[in-house]
Amino acid sequence: MAKAIFTRAFNYSSRTRNAGWSVKPGPKPQTYPQELIDAAVAAGAATHVKPARKGASTKEAENG
Repeated sequence: MAKAIFTRAFNYSSRTRNAGWSVKPGPKPQTYPQELIDAAVAAGAATHVKPARKGASTKEAENG
């Protein structure tokens, strides 16, 4: 699963399985399958969010 911040509504039907999603925009990162995130970024509806380092505290992850 991948994370992205959605800037506008985005509807997607999977090309590999029998599933579809309707994503609403919001300021917080949302978790969805990589297939959907890639399509949303390509359409300009979202931006990728890099995963936090494993073992890092929340404060360290926010500070980089």
